[in-house]
Amino acid sequence: MHQVRLGPTTTFVAAALLCAVAPGAYAQNASTPNFPAKPIRYIIAFPPGGSNDILARIIGARMTEAMGQTVIIDNRPGGGANIGAEAIARAAPDGYTIGNISATHTINATLYPKLSYDVLKDYTPITRVAEIPLLLAAHPVVPAKGPRELIALTKQRKMSYGSSGIGTPGHLAAEMLRGYGAQDLVHVPYKGGGPAGVDLMSGNIELLFNNMPELVPFVKAGRMRAIAVTSIKRDPVLPDTVSMIEAGFAGFDPGNWVAIVGPAGIPRDVVARLNSEIVKILREPATRDKIAAQGFNIVTSTSDELAAYIRSEHEKWGRLVKVSGAKVE
Repeated sequence: MHQVRLGPTTTFVAAALLCAVAPGAYAQNASTPNFPAKPIRYIIAFPPGGSNDILARIIGARMTEAMGQTVIIDNRPGGGANIGAEAIARAAPDGYTIGNISATHTINATLYPKLSYDVLKDYTPITRVAEIPLLLAAHPVVPAKGPRELIALTKQRKMSYGSSGIGTPGHLAAEMLRGYGAQDLVHVPYKGGGPAGVDLMSGNIELLFNNMPELVPFVKAGRMRAIAVTSIKRDPVLPDTVSMIEAGFAGFDPGNWVAIVGPAGIPRDVVARLNSEIVKILREPATRDKIAAQGFNIVTSTSDELAAYIRSEHEKWGRLVKVSGAKVE
């Protein structure tokens, strides 16, 4: 796996041995030398304005230029990110529909008792895209300036926190705070990080654990306060914000990630073309700098490496869901 480190972030190590791509992941002996011959649909399972949407629009714009066909961003939010995930899985396996999946989708595999898709079997992995540290942010009127002050405040009164949905990394990260002493927390789930951020700035909720790139502009504008990041060390995008581990919360390093997949059965040569073009785009200095400035760390991979990574994340988050007791209401 090829990594381009653009700043410290949480790293979860993928399985040491690459596991085989799920049966049926590729069509055999297919040849599509003229790919792409029509527009490509790029599905995002979250609303506009979130991390997945930000990355997709940067990558999609460059793919349009590099591949000579329009890449259409198609936001399909809702259902805990399962509506968009199912749309990717059920599309024709010709390479003309791709989409983002994230840690949320490996979490959902355990969180939801029944899903209409299987994250391990119903996708053709294309490449990893980025790792994303989480940021714990508060409305400016919240008196806590750091995580320890915040924990103390939860022992004095009820505090509401938002997330981009039940079982998302932000939800599970906030629930982890209970293991470090937080007490009276009330969860308010949203359909994405964008709507949750709006309600935090409006004062409808007091706290939010969410992908760092979605919150940084508002922190810098003074519309919310950064309490801590979940990267192992401080992130250079917010150098004055402590990490949870630095603040003394040993082992508190949950993070998110984004990868690009298509439906199972995409021909190998199409997968190779998509992987090559997307990885090349992510390594371009201009693209890399634009993505890094918003708090992402670029991480690319081969298709097989992504298959192994998804499997390892499925196992890791499955354990955390069970420990947290998170349930779909």
